[in-house]
Amino acid sequence: MRVWPTIFVGQVVDVYHAGEGRDAMRSDLLAQINTDDLLHNYRALRACCRPGVKLCAPLKADAYGHSMAIVAPVLYEAGADMAAVATLFEAIELRDLGWDRPILVLGNVLGVADAAERGERLGVIEDHRLSITIADGGVVDYLSRQRLGAPIDVHLKVDTGMGRMGVVSENAAEVLGQILRTPQIRLAGVYSHFATADFEDVSVAERQVRVFRKFLDEVRAELPGHVIRHLANSAATIALPGAHLDMVRPGLALYGYYPSRHMRGQIDLRPILRVVTHLTAVKDLPTGHGVGYGRTFVTSRPTRLGIIPAGYSDGFLRMLSNNMIVGTALGDAPVVGRVSMDQLALDLTELSGVGVGDEVVLLDNNQDRPNGVEEAARRLGTISYEVTCLLGRRIDRVRVGKSCAGYRPLAARS
Repeated sequence: MRVWPTIFVGQVVDVYHAGEGRDAMRSDLLAQINTDDLLHNYRALRACCRPGVKLCAPLKADAYGHSMAIVAPVLYEAGADMAAVATLFEAIELRDLGWDRPILVLGNVLGVADAAERGERLGVIEDHRLSITIADGGVVDYLSRQRLGAPIDVHLKVDTGMGRMGVVSENAAEVLGQILRTPQIRLAGVYSHFATADFEDVSVAERQVRVFRKFLDEVRAELPGHVIRHLANSAATIALPGAHLDMVRPGLALYGYYPSRHMRGQIDLRPILRVVTHLTAVKDLPTGHGVGYGRTFVTSRPTRLGIIPAGYSDGFLRMLSNNMIVGTALGDAPVVGRVSMDQLALDLTELSGVGVGDEVVLLDNNQDRPNGVEEAARRLGTISYEVTCLLGRRIDRVRVGKSCAGYRPLAARS
């Protein structure tokens, strides 16, 4: 029986199995990850697909900031067919956690000039049985000159309109032929990525689907039967069934966030993240007193001020200065003054019963709250992905949910 270990990317603590020593002393900042809601989201996204469609779970950026060590066991036992990461370091971490299913590395990790570095990376790919992305013919040419113990699985990425990484569709057939002629590699997949699938106007996304399908039709006779064709991100998994093909890759939606507000009625997603801290100080200030660097907030009345141990080092950016609401047991409180590296201030004047040690909810898992992830993203002028990915290393990720203890060990396998 393999056990998923605790790792330190921020400390991961099981709330039902906290031990002695380090586990017994919690950080001032906790990111509570609800495994029940993660499982709900996985099942809801599976239900969007026809039977037989595989699901690849994107776990890059420490599972979008939610902790790979917490998220991966849930999705593994739920039946995720594959995982996707961005870097070799992330792939190594996932293998060390016990993930023995395919791992697709989305980055062009062999796209480096230094020969020694390239060789080192190739060794990691071999040792950890990783599937890599082919985004240009140069990498195929490099692999064709190597002596490998066994063929490496590769996925050809086709640029159908994203304009980022990938072989432009007009040249993709040539690179595909190059792959199929190279015995050192095995074509395991062909994929592309959407640029605008989250828009209400899906005309551009549908054009990408047509470009990808046209390419697949052109090379149909050459594609081995085992090759997985995949294109759909979260938005396309929810709203574009014609893009599901053999496998979907829903990232943001697994964690409970909608790719766009207009999708809220199309699927029931539950945010799995709740970030909490506590008041470390409460003080009274007179009228006319400045708060924080630059005196961007000056009290206009006698003010009861609260301090919490969170700041831009933890992912609560300076742009949230005088521009954020947090929650307490007795009501909401505005952030006042500049957000510092390690602290921020709250106006508690209307909340006289709140004191030192009381819980403060920085990010709520209720999407309709003024401190939900989507609302924080709106205030920052960004997207939900960035809010969760920015959560800092000082924040302890903790498992919560009725079934959280059930995801520690994997089932025994031969």
